[in-house]
Amino acid sequence: MAEDRDAAVRARRIEHLRFVREIRRLCAESSEAHVRLRRGAGKDIDQVPGMHEFIAHWLPEKRNRERDRAWYTVAALIAGQPRHVLRGRSDAEDDEEERTATAYGISFGRTLAQAVLDSPAKERSRRGDNTRRRLALLVRQSPAGLHRYLPSATRLLRQYETEPDWAQLLSDLTRWPWYAGDIGGRWQQDYFRTLHRDTWRKKDEADVAQAVPDPGTSFGRS
Repeated sequence: MAEDRDAAVRARRIEHLRFVREIRRLCAESSEAHVRLRRGAGKDIDQVPGMHEFIAHWLPEKRNRERDRAWYTVAALIAGQPRHVLRGRSDAEDDEEERTATAYGISFGRTLAQAVLDSPAKERSRRGDNTRRRLALLVRQSPAGLHRYLPSATRLLRQYETEPDWAQLLSDLTRWPWYAGDIGGRWQQDYFRTLHRDTWRKKDEADVAQAVPDPGTSFGRS
């Protein structure tokens, strides 16, 4: 049963990776598509008629507004990147990502933490405070609020020269209306787990070292 579930999740992730790949390609090849998709950032489906041409064929005919909006949002966020960045992605990279896809990708919380860790040491404290507050705001949002605040969060990542795992973000957004607590909790756990991994690893190593007796130490003797 667990294997069947993981296989289904992996198949869905591959579909999401292919969607991301297509949106990148559209934006890289067509300035018109890039502009039309970019205009959707932070907007509801009814406000972006210019996006339907590029998104509709990815969606089931039976409409689900909350699910559908996730696809529009992620497409708009991808299009928010400069075209030279979108052109920099090779087909070989996309092929490899799809070939080696696991059931789950990198959460938005982990990406935020990695952006902090990759920053210069003198900026890390300030960047960490800003990013932690941004994450705390995101995880408290309703679906509408999350879609509204994500553009500014991804712009922050662009400033840090970090790109989210768009396919995993799409998966999380499609499920947010029903599993916001679980997904938001995972984002926060991944954030702090990633941010403090080196500190915790060093502490564990120190604890182990203290537990190991010095050579020649004997136990059980009075």
